[in-house]
Amino acid sequence: MERNFGMALSELRHSRDLSQRTLANDLNISQALLSHYENGTREPGLPFVCRVCDYFGVSADYMLGRSFDEHTGINATGGIAELTRALNEIDDSAVRKAALDFVDFAAKKMTLQLTFHEDLSLAEQSAAMAQSELSVVRLRKKQI
Repeated sequence: MERNFGMALSELRHSRDLSQRTLANDLNISQALLSHYENGTREPGLPFVCRVCDYFGVSADYMLGRSFDEHTGINATGGIAELTRALNEIDDSAVRKAALDFVDFAAKKMTLQLTFHEDLSLAEQSAAMAQSELSVVRLRKKQI
């Protein structure tokens, strides 16, 4: 049997002794969606795959079953992993969600620019990013 994203996700979760609830909260998704990813009834989008790779510190090739080496192809700078750790340490769940949404929109926008160059999609992603960024700023301002 081929290893796939769901199997890799489940293996990593178990190896770190994490419950589905804990991991789902850390990744800012519902426990039900995490379960669907693990059992293969749903396929994740690229931004979520990237977030999982950063969370566990593994390569996308490992998560997608293309490699059995967790670290093949990992960005040596570790900047994305550091950003993810910082975002996950934000105490305010609304601020954390807005920040994670912003990062997801940025990843989607970058992916579209690298692959499709569709002006309408890029404009929609830019608007969504701006809305997420505004949410972060507003929530941070309320805390001050």
